[in-house]
Amino acid sequence: MESKKIIWWLLRLLMLLRVCISIFFDVMALFLEQGAMQQKQLEARVHILAQQEARYRMNEFLSIASHELKTPLTCIKGNIQLLMRYFKHGMAKDGTCPYGTEHAFVKAQALLERTDQQLTRLTRVVNTLLDSARIQANTLDLFLEVCDMCALVKEVVQERHHHLPPSRVLDVDMPTDRPALVMADAHRVKQVIVHYLTNAHKFSSLDSPIILQVREEEQVVRVLVHDEGPGIALEEQKSIWDCFYRVPDIPVVNGTEIGLGLGLYVSKMIIEQHRGQVGVQSMPGAGSIFWFTLPAAQYTL
Repeated sequence: MESKKIIWWLLRLLMLLRVCISIFFDVMALFLEQGAMQQKQLEARVHILAQQEARYRMNEFLSIASHELKTPLTCIKGNIQLLMRYFKHGMAKDGTCPYGTEHAFVKAQALLERTDQQLTRLTRVVNTLLDSARIQANTLDLFLEVCDMCALVKEVVQERHHHLPPSRVLDVDMPTDRPALVMADAHRVKQVIVHYLTNAHKFSSLDSPIILQVREEEQVVRVLVHDEGPGIALEEQKSIWDCFYRVPDIPVVNGTEIGLGLGLYVSKMIIEQHRGQVGVQSMPGAGSIFWFTLPAAQYTL
């Protein structure tokens, strides 16, 4: 009799245990389902915020791009109209110039020089847009050859002297006893150096020097561009390489170009396609050092 009672209680206990286990699994399933719903809601919220941020950046980019394209086009059109008006009203009926040929030449030369500057600016904006599109489509081709990085930096500095104010000091620090060889697309690497240099000029005063350095390190060649601009906060330094990103509240000191937020992005993609790296060292109020590295090529005498 006692054994039957024990068996009966054991069966009751097993049934109770089974009910508890069933309830436990039901609660766990509900908990997991609720957690999955919360995760989906969180992911949907993050997706919405990302879309909003992308739309904001795109709208800001389109606004800036329109300005950067419209401004040089307006200047070019204005210069051409002034030139045409000058020759129309400045020339006598017999084809002579009452103001003198030399005066007419100087006036025309000044207008044409301004037009050429704006065409250069327009070409740079269009090329940046095209390069960004090629990168997005993975169609940015490189034409690799052995290049001397020191020679590339010298070429950029010589070319930039024609576009920068005479008071802008460009100091160059690089090896003089041997070339710093890399396997690279010379045009694309110069494009990166130009962008670094343009940014340094844009955001630093004319009375402060810009220093370009070439350093040979173990298996890489490093190029650095130093400026004494406002510097960049640490929390912004990762984002500056993103497409369309521009650091807020940093005024343009020289020139009128706002920037598309594409230059550093394009530069990063170009260098990474060369199997190199980009980076920046900066602190607010202490200037910036933008750098990139490329794998060194074999040097033989």
